[in-house]
Amino acid sequence: MKKILIFIDWFTPAINAGGPISSVENMVNLLANDFEFFIITGSKDLNSDQNLKGIVLNKWQKVGMANVIYIDKDQRKIKTIKALVAEISPFKIYLNGIFSLNFSILPCLLFKSKYDIVIAPRGMLGKGALSIKYFRKKIFINLMKVFFIYKNIHWHLSNDQEFRDLTKVISPNINYSILPNITKKIEFQERKKSNNILKLISICRVNKIKNIEFFLKVLSGIKFKCHYTIIGFIEDSLYHKSLLKISKLLPSNIFVEFKGQQKFSQIKNDLKSANIFISTSNNENFGHSIVESLASGLPVVISEHCPWINLEQNNAGFKLPLNQDIFREKLIYFHDMNTETYNGFNNGSRDYYDKFINPGIFKNGYIKMFCK
Repeated sequence: MKKILIFIDWFTPAINAGGPISSVENMVNLLANDFEFFIITGSKDLNSDQNLKGIVLNKWQKVGMANVIYIDKDQRKIKTIKALVAEISPFKIYLNGIFSLNFSILPCLLFKSKYDIVIAPRGMLGKGALSIKYFRKKIFINLMKVFFIYKNIHWHLSNDQEFRDLTKVISPNINYSILPNITKKIEFQERKKSNNILKLISICRVNKIKNIEFFLKVLSGIKFKCHYTIIGFIEDSLYHKSLLKISKLLPSNIFVEFKGQQKFSQIKNDLKSANIFISTSNNENFGHSIVESLASGLPVVISEHCPWINLEQNNAGFKLPLNQDIFREKLIYFHDMNTETYNGFNNGSRDYYDKFINPGIFKNGYIKMFCK
């Protein structure tokens, strides 16, 4: 069985980094009978000083369907990494993101001459993502281009927009596969919509890219009762404080609740009771929470910077420009909606997932990408 070696900054039981962890874990589960997976990762969660609970440091261990080694900072030496890679002798190396020194930059520099490398940018080349620490990122990318570091790299892109971003920033001549990220299995949930209150939910890291303040301003003009729940790791504490200030100024018919990071087993109940999933992100290359909402039968209202299209035509929700009046209009539309029409969105959301996102559709594409 061919060996695939994955480098990623954080892996389960880490949860704070969100989508990339899910993408890798779900991909491994989908392809476990086709490839043998090895994962080199860090020993802490995002923005945490504590080692992950339940792991053994610096030793290979079975985690789910993968062989995983959690390396602490003292062991992240070139000599150690080279020894681990030589021990595995992988058929392919799969990197996540492009700006991580230990888990993307060094592996690319050290091993591209000997092993075939696949890089998943994970949305890091999108306009919104690049705007943060722009000059530092621009210098790095230019250096990588000048020294042809990305020559002969195979890129794993999750959608057409990520392809356009990559060709604009890196090169128009690339080797690539466009394959959506893999999601976990989600059961369909029948939903009932209350006429008295509209229940809204967002599941995302709390940072500026997610653009939560935009939606709070949308809610400021709503006259009926809304309960808005935000679940996710508070990555930017100053931004979170600014959101709390805005929330306190909202009218009394609007209730906003930040629940922080939670495991998916805890999130299920919030998803089940919600009427609409909301994403006003300025940059989203996939959006696991969007997809998981659709799979559960929860219609989504998302920004134009999210990848999913033709939602309205499939009765799965709406993809909208970042205009407060337009978002507000859709909230009113859902609030006034009768039960029969909402049931159509409930079923349409799951149908959209089955038609366009179900992992089984893309399994052969992943096998082909790793076998090239």
